[in-house]
Amino acid sequence: MSEGKVKWFNERKGFGFIEQEGGTDI
Repeated sequence: MSEGKVKWFNERKGFGFIEQEGGTDI
């Protein structure tokens, strides 16, 4: 799992985006 601050998380779909230091969304 990637480390970083969670930008947002969708509980209904069970996934979210992690904001990494580089600013890349995965």
